[in-house]
Amino acid sequence: MSSGTGLTGILSRIWKKIVDHFEDYEIKRETLLNRISFLLILAIGITVRLLAVMRGYDTLIKAFDPYVQLVSTEYINQNGFIEFVHWFKSDSWYPYGFYTGKLLYWGVPTSAIVIHGFLNLLSINVSIKIVAFYSPVFYGALTIIAAYFLGKEAVSTRTGLFTAFFMAISPAFVSRSTAGFFDNESIGILFTVLTLFFFIRAIKRGGTLSAFGAGISLGLLIASWGAYRYVLDLLPLAVFFLVITRKLTYKLIKAYTITIVTALSIGFLLPRVIANQFFNIDVMIPVLMIGFLIIVGIIQNLSQSLSEKTFKQVLIVGALTIFVLLIILVTVFLSLGIFTNIATKFWAVILPGGRDAIPIIASVSEHQPMTWAELFMNLHIMTFLIPLGLYYCLKKPTDINILIVVWGITTIYFSGSMVRLALLLAPAAALISAIAIDKLLYTYSLSAHGKIALTKRKIRLTKSIGRDEAIIAYVVIFGLLIAFSVHSLNMADQFSRSEMAPVLFYPKPGFPMGDWQESLEWIRNQAQLDGIVKNSPTVVLSWWDYGYWITNYGNATSLVDNATTNSSQIGTVGTMLMWDFIESVKLMYKYNVKYVLVNSQAGIPGLGSDLGKAIWCIRIAESTVSRYGITEEAYYGLDEERRYYQYKVPFFSSVLYRLCAYDRETGFAWDSNTPGTPTSNEPGLLRLASSYPVYDLKGDDGVTYFREVFRSYGLADSLETARKFPLVRIYEVIYPENIAQLSTELNSLYPLSSSSE
Repeated sequence: MSSGTGLTGILSRIWKKIVDHFEDYEIKRETLLNRISFLLILAIGITVRLLAVMRGYDTLIKAFDPYVQLVSTEYINQNGFIEFVHWFKSDSWYPYGFYTGKLLYWGVPTSAIVIHGFLNLLSINVSIKIVAFYSPVFYGALTIIAAYFLGKEAVSTRTGLFTAFFMAISPAFVSRSTAGFFDNESIGILFTVLTLFFFIRAIKRGGTLSAFGAGISLGLLIASWGAYRYVLDLLPLAVFFLVITRKLTYKLIKAYTITIVTALSIGFLLPRVIANQFFNIDVMIPVLMIGFLIIVGIIQNLSQSLSEKTFKQVLIVGALTIFVLLIILVTVFLSLGIFTNIATKFWAVILPGGRDAIPIIASVSEHQPMTWAELFMNLHIMTFLIPLGLYYCLKKPTDINILIVVWGITTIYFSGSMVRLALLLAPAAALISAIAIDKLLYTYSLSAHGKIALTKRKIRLTKSIGRDEAIIAYVVIFGLLIAFSVHSLNMADQFSRSEMAPVLFYPKPGFPMGDWQESLEWIRNQAQLDGIVKNSPTVVLSWWDYGYWITNYGNATSLVDNATTNSSQIGTVGTMLMWDFIESVKLMYKYNVKYVLVNSQAGIPGLGSDLGKAIWCIRIAESTVSRYGITEEAYYGLDEERRYYQYKVPFFSSVLYRLCAYDRETGFAWDSNTPGTPTSNEPGLLRLASSYPVYDLKGDDGVTYFREVFRSYGLADSLETARKFPLVRIYEVIYPENIAQLSTELNSLYPLSSSSE
């Protein structure tokens, strides 16, 4: 028996097949380095988002808006999704309430419920709050992975790695995906990147599944974040440029149509989106683009089947007919009120020049135009790489590169218009910067490895670019990336701090202040009591910045919150704060206000204090409830600079100023057992400018309508670490006996003009 047919031969053939099989899966050195690099980038991205945990900070939800997301998630977990859809939250926007399930985007709370349920299946029992705290890190990690595949699909594997690297530590993105930032943006950017990845893949490969993937991703984005309007209108804009550059293909028409139809079918299941109406301009643009593509496709086919003369005649007649029909259609729809305009907030982004006329938008610091300093802070070296990346894309204007250019230029414009939209710029900047580095180093890479083809042009190139020059180029780029990493790490450390427990450097460096926790815990205890009348809620008056905290953390009732859904009510609250005592308490009584909370910051205008926000209380009141007589001219000098010393007498007589600046000869001392409780006769030590008056509420310069019941001192653990001045102060309103009569008289003087008040 020969060895080829015996047992040894059989075993040899089997072994050879096994070896040959695994040789097909041999991992090349480049592939191995690529995978190791990607895993390292992913690990770095996760680590920088967990700095709050590594620093030992409390697992607090960050910022203001995420608290309504947290409470909504808890409500779904306890009562079910159907109950959430119909949930009427009576402790917000008192006395009107707020339909949370119908006015909130569902993406963040429902995704957290899914994560929580999956962990329970694995017998990992964690609270909803812990899931909410860590879920932005999970979304951030998925976005890094999606960014890698986006760069890989758009250009190359190298571009994918650099795109993932920039997304991993980009300050603009880390700020919204760090642990604790449980809000729409953290998941919205994930769906944005996925939409563009699948759309590019569908254009390149013509795959139906990829087109559906883009549509599903865009639909989930619509259900998760109000900025869906940008991506929804970016696609038709990019497609329009592809049409006019003669790059219209069947793959493009197929990908675009499936994407838009799928996305709108999913998105319009959401009550919040339905409320925006289907015939809104920002929805009709992508829909009408489908018809435009069909018409262009028909024209292309006719140009091939008709004679030149006949084609020109058909084209002219068809164009005129379509134009007339479009004019008639738009005119009829506008006259019937079917077409609705783009929301004011989004017009303010497109046309920032008119933003000052909308105080409710201009009052938010994140809505201001971006400065060069803020641009560099958010992008760092990407600021200089973006122009180079755009140049490389324009140099080779493929359909994918044109899409990237349109994406990049529009996000640059919108982020420059409104600083918070640097987040939208982050993934575009990452991809374009990655293209710049990839293309920049490509020639040096070939030169260093001796792989440049010896054409006449490239022979001249190799004489000027040798191995030494290539090494220098690599070192320079590596140094820039290290500088970017250091900058991003410093920024991530700042983002890890919660607004509810800001890390200050007094009385000791890096000491988290618990003023807001302390204050909201006090409110929570008082919320169990009746309001100003029996069986009424405990209503807390504050500026709208703190509404979500008061209702969702303090369990009390607020007049306004961060949703800013009723600008007239916000103006009414501004009036209460800026009127003098005697008039203001009449209006407070109408709204059953029991407590007034002010963020005094020791009486210092600026530093985030309510005194620094007084100008917006006045402007919003003036623009929305002008009948109350609040005008900017009455409170401020007319000098354009409007420095603090230009305040007029009515400002110093306002409720807001006197509650922030209130002091007395015998103030409150800090009590180690019950922080914030008045115990002894220590001066309040307010840090007001010497030119500003300090008031005693019980003197000739005040009235007896307010009694200070709480001052925060930051949950200090000893008298040595306690501050000697309060940040948050709470007052109880002491109404006069005839307040009902006074309030009635106020109503006759200032009749209500709308049901919103």
